[in-house]
Amino acid sequence: MRRIHVDKLKEGMIISKPIYSSNGIILLSEGVQLSDRYIEKIIGTGLQHIYIKDELSSGINDDEIIKEETKIATKKVLQDSLLKIKSGCFASSDGIIKQVEGMIREIVANPRVMVSVQEIRNRSDYSLMHAINVSVISCLLGKKMKYNETQLKHLAIGALFHDLGKVNIKMDCTRYREDYIEQELNLYKQHTDEGFEMIQLIPDASLLSANVARMHHENFDGTGFPLGLKGDAIHEFARIVAVANEYDNLIYNLPFGTSLKHYEIIEVIIAKSFTSFDPKVVRIFANSISPYPLGSGVILSNNQIGIVSKINQNFPTRPFIRMVDPDSLKLIEEIDLSTNPSILILDEKDIDK
Repeated sequence: MRRIHVDKLKEGMIISKPIYSSNGIILLSEGVQLSDRYIEKIIGTGLQHIYIKDELSSGINDDEIIKEETKIATKKVLQDSLLKIKSGCFASSDGIIKQVEGMIREIVANPRVMVSVQEIRNRSDYSLMHAINVSVISCLLGKKMKYNETQLKHLAIGALFHDLGKVNIKMDCTRYREDYIEQELNLYKQHTDEGFEMIQLIPDASLLSANVARMHHENFDGTGFPLGLKGDAIHEFARIVAVANEYDNLIYNLPFGTSLKHYEIIEVIIAKSFTSFDPKVVRIFANSISPYPLGSGVILSNNQIGIVSKINQNFPTRPFIRMVDPDSLKLIEEIDLSTNPSILILDEKDIDK
């Protein structure tokens, strides 16, 4: 599989990852050959990228932390739980606890040390998929920090419901936070304490999970909200969720029309060590998420282009690359950048065949 911008889709290309509607229905299955009508349908979903399969990407396989089917199932249960919680029926949210337990088992069973995030998501999915992705990334980091399954459960529930208080905030909380005016920002900040109170009403959700909602906007240097806590005074779960939350927002919730490359997002998070984020958590994060997702096109310093074909677990910034001739777009060879120090990745680039 390889990643391609929807603007570069052509008739005859083959889909390598299913494309889902916002309600979890498969719009186009893996293996479907694109027609002009299908391309219009994909563009109409608001997706920016999809994954296709061709001779250049043969053998490059999916490397997600959990299965796409698990995310879709979690999304359905979470959506139902949120509707019930919003109406005051907290006791009916026990289904999400069981779903979280299954998600944790899948993460724990995943043997990979470093993973590639390759989710296909449109803006209409933002709130639900943001919650799920933050929970998944948080659990991955918790696993790397040697948490047991009970700790992972408290962490995962807190991460999944970290923005629960937003259901009681009467404003559009999906907008990019840096664009809020002062009045909106003051209103927005109430969601942390609101979430803290609400999570405590959910059966099987702990005070630890509730504290994630309360503290996930605290900054490591003490400049965050709502309590202005600093360093180790912020619960470690919340310090983990703060990084996962920022990561997902930088991928999917920047102002409309703006975007960052994946490696740029990781650099932004690393740059906020000691200020916004716990440097220990950032270090584990940077060693867990590949800066160059599998199937991504890249520009190389030897005037070649290539496709990221395999993550190098010991050298995150030096993956295996399938070299592609820029003129003929034919496969040349596959190289391991960790053993080719003179070749550098200069940037990401969609390869248009």
